[in-house]
Formats: sequence, C-alpha cells, structure tokens
Amino acid sequence: MSTSTQWRGAVGRSTAPVETYLFSTIAVIAIVAFAVGGGAPPLAAQAVVLAVLVAVFGLPHGALDPLIARRIGLWRGSVSFAIFNLGYLVAVAAVVVLWMLAPGPSLVLFLAVSAVHFGADWNADRAVWLRVFAGVALLSLPSLSHRDEVAGLYETLAPGAGFAIAAAQFWIAPLALVGMLIGAVLAARRGRPWESVELTLAAVLALVAPPLVFFAIYFCALHSVRHLREGFAAESRGRLTVGITVLYTVVPILAAVGVLFAVSRGASLDARLLQIVFIGLAGLTVPHMILVGLDARHSTRTRSVLV
Repeated sequence: MSTSTQWRGAVGRSTAPVETYLFSTIAVIAIVAFAVGGGAPPLAAQAVVLAVLVAVFGLPHGALDPLIARRIGLWRGSVSFAIFNLGYLVAVAAVVVLWMLAPGPSLVLFLAVSAVHFGADWNADRAVWLRVFAGVALLSLPSLSHRDEVAGLYETLAPGAGFAIAAAQFWIAPLALVGMLIGAVLAARRGRPWESVELTLAAVLALVAPPLVFFAIYFCALHSVRHLREGFAAESRGRLTVGITVLYTVVPILAAVGVLFAVSRGASLDARLLQIVFIGLAGLTVPHMILVGLDARHSTRTRSVLV
C-alpha cells in the first residue's frame, strides 16, 4: 500500500479503523498479563507461534504486490507478468544471499528499512523524520527493557554482531521514544486520536512484553491488517485480489517450509524458525518497499495531471 493511499485514508477517516480496536485489545491484554508478573513463554513456543502468525496474517499484506505493480504499469500481460515475478524473485534471492555473506550489515540494513516502513503506519501526511522516529522507536524499545533477549535473537540472525546492534539500540531508544511520543501528540492534534492510542500502546507493549511477543502483536494485529484492509479497498477486482493474495501467501510458506528442512540441520527448531521468518521477511521487504515507493510516485503524478 502506497504512502499516498495511506495519506488519503488517514485524512478522510473520522473514526478509528478496525485494526485499532484489534491491536488495542490484544495489546492491553498482553501488557496487563506481563506487567503483573506473567512469565515469558519458552523461546521455542514463541518462535513457532510467531512463524504461524506471520504466515497467516503477515504475508497476505505483501501478497498484494502484484496488484500494485499492475496498477502502476509494470505488467499488463502474461509475458510482462512473468518478467515481473522473475525480477521480484531475483530481488528476494539477492537479499538472502547478501545476508548469508554479510549477516551483521544485512541485519542493520533490515532494521533501518523496517523502521522506515513501519513508521509510515502513522502521521502519513507529516514530515518523514516523524515517521522514521516512530519506526526506530518500535524496533529499539525492546532493547531498552529486554537487552539480553534482543541480543540473543540478533545473534541467531547475525552471529558476532547481535550484541553490538542491541547495545546501539539501547542508547538510541530513549531519543526515539521522545520522537514517537511527539508523533502521538501531533496525531491527536490533527484529528486522529486513534493513532495516538496505537503509538502509546505500541511503546508500552515494546517495553513490557518479550520482544517476539511484541513483534507478533504489532506486525500481525496492526501493521499487516492495516495494509491488507487498505490494499483491498484500493482494488476493485474482487476474485482476482483474493486469488492473488492466496497464491502469493501460500507459495512463500511452502518455500519457507522447504528451506526449513533443507538447511540449518544442526540448529535448534527455534533458531531455524527465527532465521526463516526474519531473513525471509527481509527478502520480501526490499521489493515490497520498492513497489510502495513507485506506487507513491505514480499516485503523485496522477494527482498532478488531474489537478
């Protein structure tokens, strides 16, 4: 979903969207549960649940990418559609290969790209720095209260670099939190109080819940649902939209299952699942963000012509 589409939806909406209620309800329950002393589930259980939730709720919002590509003219027929898919797969493979060769820099780059992408969930019509602060805070706050856990997760994804990256986020988090709270205030003043609620709950959840639990709730209950809802709203091709969403969700899942059994045979199940989920998301995020950027430019040019 393009930034321009998000902007139109944010400005034109006068009531909170469905994902606000979904995320807020789950977030409050989790915050209360962990704040009163609820222990974190075993890491293996967290990894399994995360993998399932990302597959069911996370992947579908990126599965609309072929429709975005069609809307901006990247393909029109079967040949150009095949070329588009080939280019998409090459981009995904390039990210995965780069991660295998240089896991530390790849993790840093993935976190930076994700911060920009996630931050666009709020204040879509405000300055870029405000959205980036929100995204950086989302990814850095878990290191403020769960530094060792975050470092351990990062070490699984980028051996030898995880502790340094978690330490950097630990020092970045307070400043990013200030920017995030400023964004919450500005969203309320611009007539979108539900964004303020989301930002505040996301900050508290990131500090209270275990990192994987926080990410699963935010990514699946808010980010993915929001983009999926907006994606379906932007498309008028009912059966085609559903068909492409299902196809482009199922194929990555089958590929991930195949990779899971083909590689990392010496690693634990939770380590393999974490690698598949996050390195896979990194591979899919790059072409997804390229399409989002192209869609934003296309929408801007279209509005200029109409005006």
